Amino acid sequence: MDSLQVQPVARMVTGVCWLPPRAGNAFTDTDLYFVSGSSAKHKELILWTTANPDFDQTDDTANLATLVAKVPHDGDVHDIIAPTNDIVATASSFGTVSIYNITDTNTLSLRESVTAHRFSNDEPAVATSLSVQPLDSASAEIASCGEDGRIAFAPLSRLDALQRYEVDSTVITGVCWPMPTQLAAATRAGQVKLFDRRTPDQVQAVFVDPSHEHAFECIAAHPSQSFRLATGTDTGAVLIWDTRNLKKPAMEAFNVHDANVWSVQFHPNDPSKIVSCSDDASMAVTQWVSEDGQERDVRRLSAFFNALSINCFDVCPFTRASVIVAGSDSGNLLMEKNTQFGIF
Repeated sequence: MDSLQVQPVARMVTGVCWLPPRAGNAFTDTDLYFVSGSSAKHKELILWTTANPDFDQTDDTANLATLVAKVPHDGDVHDIIAPTNDIVATASSFGTVSIYNITDTNTLSLRESVTAHRFSNDEPAVATSLSVQPLDSASAEIASCGEDGRIAFAPLSRLDALQRYEVDSTVITGVCWPMPTQLAAATRAGQVKLFDRRTPDQVQAVFVDPSHEHAFECIAAHPSQSFRLATGTDTGAVLIWDTRNLKKPAMEAFNVHDANVWSVQFHPNDPSKIVSCSDDASMAVTQWVSEDGQERDVRRLSAFFNALSINCFDVCPFTRASVIVAGSDSGNLLMEKNTQFGIF
């Protein structure tokens, strides 16, 4: 099992994401920026910087993250995404979706917040996940899902134009955009549901694992194959779906963890590998595409000083090296900077 670098931050880290490079190309930036979100006693967003491993870094301290700015957050942070290099969006335990500005002087400030998720008794429901429509335009929408069984949509430029749709009677744990017009959601009842954004109140297709009963904890879309999805389960499995046949999708399961899989992501540098993190305090990089009939490799990552759940991670899509940042219940930031050509 490979080791993750550990940096204690004295707060439960429940969300993390890389920021797009300031100059438009991380290959020329000596520093990378990311944002973490925390929960429990310390509810806040923190902007960090770390050295870009694409440059020759000989000093060990170059692998450590440096705090740049922080701001209080209303409720526990359940998800963070960065649509651009100057804004981040968050999902809150209070059911709110919020957008924060990042200024040229590296400060964080709340721009807008809206309550997106409520139960029928008007009590706030946890907003569990966020995803931004893959459009290069100001009209791109942000989608959120929650414990109220609803999906909400709003333009990034105007959260108060929110639209809500009830799509399930159970908790929706994850949401993603396989295509600009298609949305996929994962539920605690072990279903994957597909929706057409133009008719979001109508379910396009529903998928389940016929061989096992799972609760799905997360979902991710392949970066270039819109028919390919990944889900993480409460039993420690990562499921890869091929949805080209909506009536009978192909599915393959990889039992890579011993407990709930909280997040999955196709590796942006090599989507034949899927990265996951778990309540078992480990991460895994799984070769889900078989090469010439060879056995599928699984590379496991953990840290001696991190005994509790790894809640979240993000793989940097802007560097040649494989750079992963993660957060845990142990009050740690975790990082791996792999400058080798191969990830294994």
